[in-house]
Amino acid sequence: MNYKNLLKRSTANIELFVLLLAAVVLIVVFSILEPRFFSVNNFRILLETMSILGILSLGVNFLLIAGEMDISFTSVLELSAAVVAISSTAHMNTFVSIAFGVLAATAVGLINAFFAVKLKIPSFLVTLGTQVAIGGLVMILCDYRTIIIRDKSFINMFFGRPFANIASAVYWMIGIAIVIWFVLTRTRFGKWVYATGGNPSSARLMGIPTDRVKISLFVTSAILAGIAGFILGSRATSARPAMGTSYLMPAISAPILAGAALTGGQGSAFKTLLAAFVLTIITNGVTLIGLEPAYRDIFMGVILISALSVRYLQNMNRD
Repeated sequence: MNYKNLLKRSTANIELFVLLLAAVVLIVVFSILEPRFFSVNNFRILLETMSILGILSLGVNFLLIAGEMDISFTSVLELSAAVVAISSTAHMNTFVSIAFGVLAATAVGLINAFFAVKLKIPSFLVTLGTQVAIGGLVMILCDYRTIIIRDKSFINMFFGRPFANIASAVYWMIGIAIVIWFVLTRTRFGKWVYATGGNPSSARLMGIPTDRVKISLFVTSAILAGIAGFILGSRATSARPAMGTSYLMPAISAPILAGAALTGGQGSAFKTLLAAFVLTIITNGVTLIGLEPAYRDIFMGVILISALSVRYLQNMNRD
């Protein structure tokens, strides 16, 4: 019995160990290959770049724990940025522009939730459809071109440098991560999320409103994608169609690398953020040493397949 408990504890922490080891190894390798990598300025850039991926990954992780999947977040990111850009050209108040962007993201989240939760259509298929549809809507809103964001207050709010010359996007990411960690580990709603994904039938018998939990998570995931859109738009000082496409694979990979199960019931905000850090190190390092972006995609694909293989072996050992 003691051996089984020890095995369970060790396998439960294997993702944390692997992620920490991967981060250290990657930092050492890239520092050797390119001395500029191991510098204060580059780590600042790394954190600022990571902020968008980190926030998107936390939203994906939230839904994965509940046994659902949302891949429409890249289009929601683009939609929120486009709404703010259009509002800024109309010289609207900053907070009104942000409100419109959040409302647009919320609307997509509610649409996803209606079809996935109420009509019981698989969430992957639903969000695949909304991803394509919202992407088309963004093209129409942007008139197939780049729209400059002229609201300086908005840009400063999401990518200004209020403290230690670090972009506010990093503080947004840290704040959101802390809130999600607290919700998942210290609140009744967090227990409901894990129960909903772990065993929906038992959760309903216990009186947990699983439908409401999932609806809340679809909306939350969309709003987080909207905030990521605000950050990306502020960093680029513009909005354009397809600006979030490159985040699709990494944002889904990070929670899975962190231990989230596609069947639900597992996931960690802290480890998801650590996984996003590892993936950002790869992107940053590949860029610094002068490799083509294709190599980054190869590395990420290999890491994801390796993580899924380890997960499969873990499940075999538990069985």
